[in-house]
Amino acid sequence: MARAGIIGCGMIAGRYDDFAAPGVYSHAKGYRRNEAFERIAVLDRVRAHAETLAAKAEAEIFDVPELMLERFRPDVVSVCTPDDHHFTALNGLLAHPAAPAVIFCEKPICRTRAEFSRICELEQAGRSRIIVNHSRRFDTAHQALRRLIAAGELGSFVQGHVHYYGGWRHLGVHIVDILQYMLGEDFVPRKVTYCCPSKYADDPTLHVRGTFGDAPLQVTGFPEEYFQILDMSLLFERGQIRVTDFGQSIEVLRKTVNSAGERVLVRDAVLSGPGMREPMAQSIDVIARYLASGDPGLLSPFGLAEAGRTMAALWRGSDLYAA
Repeated sequence: MARAGIIGCGMIAGRYDDFAAPGVYSHAKGYRRNEAFERIAVLDRVRAHAETLAAKAEAEIFDVPELMLERFRPDVVSVCTPDDHHFTALNGLLAHPAAPAVIFCEKPICRTRAEFSRICELEQAGRSRIIVNHSRRFDTAHQALRRLIAAGELGSFVQGHVHYYGGWRHLGVHIVDILQYMLGEDFVPRKVTYCCPSKYADDPTLHVRGTFGDAPLQVTGFPEEYFQILDMSLLFERGQIRVTDFGQSIEVLRKTVNSAGERVLVRDAVLSGPGMREPMAQSIDVIARYLASGDPGLLSPFGLAEAGRTMAALWRGSDLYAA
């Protein structure tokens, strides 16, 4: 049986989660619900936060990562700290002699190119493998969209539009990553302008215009003071994909010719429906299968190479804004 550690005991870790309710949103609940994991350990710089989560998840508490690694010996450690602390946590875990087999880090993996280079060096030299919680990659509904696009059923991508809030780096990472995953190409920002501040002082919400190959994509920021939004519309030669309500709702529309000879879109009832079908549970299952088999192919769609492609687009957008 495997052991899981969690560093940072906030929302995504599970401190506010209802462990009796159906559905799996948080790391702790995901480990607790997966039969491959027998024991859980948690730590947070605010001990009361760790105590709250430990009571819910029936977990052991440690005060520093070094003691967790030496005494608890986790097979996987989830890094659920605030964005600015990811690199410090990863650096410490990767360099430790008792580093876990898997490190499951929240997004974005780090802040700078230099930090990313260091993380890659440490992973290559050590025994740990890192995956990043770009959650939509683990969702079966988004995986189905990737297969649909790759099969060419809708034709080539023509153009797209995304509305988002909450900082180019903090929430824009979700947009860039899932689009690159589904479309199979890198997003290249071409023009960047300011929209509004986010709750992250050094991470404003930006308007970003860019391309996937020759196809344009407009990412439009929206002030969170009105409401939170993450919606996207992708137009292809023979159809449209709409992903709304933060990925919770997916619509696939296909081109057809009606009785009047007009080219119109009709809803594909089979491929349309709910998205975000417990991707956290899916991610924990991937980790459990890797720990059991050692198959590196299980982790590669979620690892550093893919995270690097995503961060490269984000950094390019930030560079254009700074210029």
